[in-house]
Parts: sequence; C-alpha cells; structure tokens
Amino acid sequence: ELRALLFAAIDRLPPRQRAVLVLRDVVGLDPMEVSALLELSEGNQRVLLHRGRARVRAELADGTHEVPA
Repeated sequence: ELRALLFAAIDRLPPRQRAVLVLRDVVGLDPMEVSALLELSEGNQRVLLHRGRARVRAELADGTHEVPA
C-alpha cells in the first residue's frame, strides 16, 4: 500500500523532478550520470532532486491521497 502511494506521488511530480528522482533513487545512478544523461548542471540536478523528494515526503505525510487501484 505504501509503495503504491509512493509511486503515485512520484508520478505526480513535474517531469524534470520525476526524471531526476527516479534516476537517482529508483534506478540508482550517481549524480554525475544523471546530470550528463539529462543535460543538467550538477547544482540544478541537486535542486530538482531535493524539491522532488520534499514534494513526495509532503504528500505522503499529508495522508489525504487514496491508494491507486
């Protein structure tokens, strides 16, 4: 159930935040690989990752979302 909520929250992220978060936290690429793959500066990649993680955490803490079917 938590996994479904987590992936639903990730799916609702803006595309660039979602791409960085998935590549870093799901796929396991290192920051330099993600920056090169998405053509981002390392600083921008770090900001996108931080914002994406914060949004997912906030959404999970909110607890108002239903488990997707």
